[in-house]
Amino acid sequence: MNRLDRYVFRSAATAFVGTLLVLTAMIWVTQALRELDIMTTQGQTIIAFVVITALALPALILGLAPAALFMAVTYTLFRMNSDSEIVVASAAGISTWRFLRPLVILAVLVAACCAALSMELVPAAMRQFRYEITRVRADVVAFIAQPGRFTTLSQGMVFHVRERNANGVLGGIFINDARDPKEVNTYLAERGQVIDSEEGTFLVLEDGAIHRRTPGKADSNVVEFQRYAFDLSPFTNSGEPTVYRAPERSFRDLWSPDPKDFVILIEGSGRFTEELHRRLSLPLYVLAFFSIACAALAEPRTTREGRGLALAGTAPFVIFLQVTSFGLINQVRNEPDLVPVVYLVPIVFILGSALSLSGRFKPRMPAAIRERIDRLAQRVVRATVN
Repeated sequence: MNRLDRYVFRSAATAFVGTLLVLTAMIWVTQALRELDIMTTQGQTIIAFVVITALALPALILGLAPAALFMAVTYTLFRMNSDSEIVVASAAGISTWRFLRPLVILAVLVAACCAALSMELVPAAMRQFRYEITRVRADVVAFIAQPGRFTTLSQGMVFHVRERNANGVLGGIFINDARDPKEVNTYLAERGQVIDSEEGTFLVLEDGAIHRRTPGKADSNVVEFQRYAFDLSPFTNSGEPTVYRAPERSFRDLWSPDPKDFVILIEGSGRFTEELHRRLSLPLYVLAFFSIACAALAEPRTTREGRGLALAGTAPFVIFLQVTSFGLINQVRNEPDLVPVVYLVPIVFILGSALSLSGRFKPRMPAAIRERIDRLAQRVVRATVN
């Protein structure tokens, strides 16, 4: 790269990284708040909360990267046109294609990174996220051993622990078991400890009593005990196999799935086909969004009205491409014949943008809409000058 290439590349890359970071941070905060119960009800630390929610970042980056690239390229070209940098470069004999070379390099790099993320990194992060969430929710000790708090382990099952010692011994245990509407059992114990064994997970209570009563009757039965094993196995799912959805599968699993796979047996192979072509076509859609920005703003424009009109003209194409991409990918699940169209649409946009930059094809906005936008832009200019 020469000095001009480095300048253009640095400007667009800085805008892209900044836009991507801001958008990712905003959406990550909203997503992280949905998992706030990991701290409030599951007894986990702030470090565990941050680590678990950070596993969603690769998927957020993958989803926001095409939009961030489009906004960064649009901003860069619009600013350079406003500062007459593109005009000066054109007057110096630098063609539009030559001027766009660093931006094309940036777009190819972003498309390659998106391909790498979608193929393996994002599915791996989603699988790890599922594992961590399952592990946290299956951590019975952390769930019930929250001193001073009444914790609902399941419908009709309430735990309360007065204290928890450093060695894991629980003190002042209260358990109210109302899962059976015909009989309510209340367990009181001085101390207890959770023990994992081959038979399951048990809370061994010591020096306590069981109060058994029937709803609607005033009397109750009291049974005292020195040691009592309360079965916690129904509240753990450590023995259940984890079934990963199609977005969580590796590329190899999607490319050659097992016909006996549980997801295929339940939903059919269409879900795997949809996810496979979503990942393969993503780089093309990244380049298509980039090409729309270049076709609209890469040519030298000397008036503010022309730049604003060109920028406004990208909206219908971007919306159409975005809606079409989602619609086609979702239809592939039930209509495999649409697979070629999934790749054809972004290729058409890329070729159309290239023809537009070469001057062979110029999409025109309807005259009535163009005149109205021109009048509005002129009013804005006059208001700014005054």
